[in-house]
Amino acid sequence: METVRNAASTRVRTDALTARTRRRDVRAFYRAFAAQHPSVRQPATVARRVIVVLGAAVVPIGLLAMGTGISQEIAEASPDMVSELVAMFAICGLFLIAGGTLGWAAVRLWSQRGTPERHYRLAWFATQNGMSYTPGPMPGTHITPWTQRGALTLTRVMRPLNGTPIEFANYELRSGSAGSTNTGFGGICSIRLPSSLPHILLQSHSDRPALASAAPARSQVLSLEGDFDKHFTLYCPEGYEQDALYLFTPDVMAHLIDRVHGFDVEIIDDWMFLESSRDVVTTDPDTWRRVLTAADALGDKAVRWARWRETRRDSSAEAPLIPHASAEATRSVAAPARVGRGGKRLRMTLGGGAILGTVLTGAYVLAVIVSNAVR
Repeated sequence: METVRNAASTRVRTDALTARTRRRDVRAFYRAFAAQHPSVRQPATVARRVIVVLGAAVVPIGLLAMGTGISQEIAEASPDMVSELVAMFAICGLFLIAGGTLGWAAVRLWSQRGTPERHYRLAWFATQNGMSYTPGPMPGTHITPWTQRGALTLTRVMRPLNGTPIEFANYELRSGSAGSTNTGFGGICSIRLPSSLPHILLQSHSDRPALASAAPARSQVLSLEGDFDKHFTLYCPEGYEQDALYLFTPDVMAHLIDRVHGFDVEIIDDWMFLESSRDVVTTDPDTWRRVLTAADALGDKAVRWARWRETRRDSSAEAPLIPHASAEATRSVAAPARVGRGGKRLRMTLGGGAILGTVLTGAYVLAVIVSNAVR
């Protein structure tokens, strides 16, 4: 029997994810499952996938039409040809952006569709390992630190039945105002901690979305010695460097580098999140190995960290020697027992997505101005 270790150090069975299934069993299961969870057959969810896929399919047709129009305009060589071509190329640029966005969204939405066999395997996997399985979609309002980021929707939610404060789910995050909504997809493992901690973020260099709308300010980067900086970037608020180094000790970092790839680790208030741009709740045993390995490496450590901050009286006297920290990071830093206002949230700046959007919008406006000027 194939097993892995989970955050509670119990044996986890993964054979349900890959074992052969009988069609008769799947059909019988799905009838009862769909009756218990009507959301799996929501017409609105299916219609949304169809609309996005059709929208992505229309883009090539629009580009073909614009290409034909450009060829005709060049052949006619009319006096206003330059202005017309500028306008057409600007519209082509918008088509390309829309096509890329819709195509990516279509792939993500299609990959999240729940087939009867997938629900069967995930429900079986949850039952074998003492967890509940909820297909969703359901609001993620209970994950309070994310409520400021936008509307969070969770799917394929798994929680231990023994009350362990950990949750696995795939998510969709919608942010922005009406008319300019950004949608992010991924997977998340949420672990509830006994007390609030400083906002600390460990970003993996692998499998990262390059066009995030916001990013932590680079002035908050805490450099680590060895090869750690080649694999991760560690952000922490000024004055809380000791807390970050207490959690990300050499053994933990080596464990993450050797066995875990593609996960960000984020501490916000009394939550710890393992975040990925890929789904976490899947039928892939390797994905479960990676997320459970990461949760096992960090879960107990974070709980001890929270207790250490609560019981510490003289932080400067008790500050441990951290051999993997750089000289600058290990200057006499005494983190307070309570998290101050400056430690609750990292300072954010514009990310690559916001910058690219601004540049493209500016280019389009400039193209319109040029087109009107040369008429």
